[in-house]
Amino acid sequence: MLFLSDLDGTLMDSNGEITIEDVEAIHQWTQKHGFGFVTGRDRAFCVALASKYQLSCEYMITDNGANAYYKDENVYSSLIELSEGIQMCKAILEYKVDLFYTDEFGNRYYPIACYGKERLHIFEKKQPGLGQFSNIDLFDYLNMRDLGLAKLSMYVEKDMDLLLNEFKQRFSHCEVMATSKDYIEITRKGTNKWKAFCHLPISDAIFIGDGENDLCILKNLKNTYVMEHAPECLKSFGVSVKSVAEAMNIESRKENV
Repeated sequence: MLFLSDLDGTLMDSNGEITIEDVEAIHQWTQKHGFGFVTGRDRAFCVALASKYQLSCEYMITDNGANAYYKDENVYSSLIELSEGIQMCKAILEYKVDLFYTDEFGNRYYPIACYGKERLHIFEKKQPGLGQFSNIDLFDYLNMRDLGLAKLSMYVEKDMDLLLNEFKQRFSHCEVMATSKDYIEITRKGTNKWKAFCHLPISDAIFIGDGENDLCILKNLKNTYVMEHAPECLKSFGVSVKSVAEAMNIESRKENV
């Protein structure tokens, strides 16, 4: 049986750490079963996280469903067309939010030429979990790129609801979602975690999540868990638990009945 877990707010805390309890539960689980990540994060982040905690993680759905990987092979991609993505970035700068793009190798690019290096340094201090950004300007990078874009990310300190509605109207040809209390992300139309799941070599799985972008999977799988702090709209789609370890322990007890 495969167990899939969301990262931010589910397996990871606000500092990007995983508890010893959860790590031990995953190690025990993967002695007999499969395990994977389902996240808005990029693949490079996921690979580094799995390595840090020595987690066996053959399945990865990343970038809110824009990419899916099995045993290090990219089995599915849903990318924003490059020229369209560049035009969207230019439009987003009108709103003065902290826009950035993360490539396949975990490198992050910021509109330095537009906002200046001082603002980038302030942003890096506000969001230390993102790490350091490239010295290459976002648009310089995009103009050198050949592939489409997995997702565009925006850090929003205020007026979240207002900006979210504005972006949903302006970019109605894409998927626009709030992935946390201060992040808005844009992906290609029709992109979501469930669609990526359907391209993996699996027919069923256990899933745990905590965000509205997890709802598409929670609705479609029978065996699901929801973190206790998740929004109320998710609570009816899974068993409420405090941790990944608790969910895995429940599943292990089922096997021994």
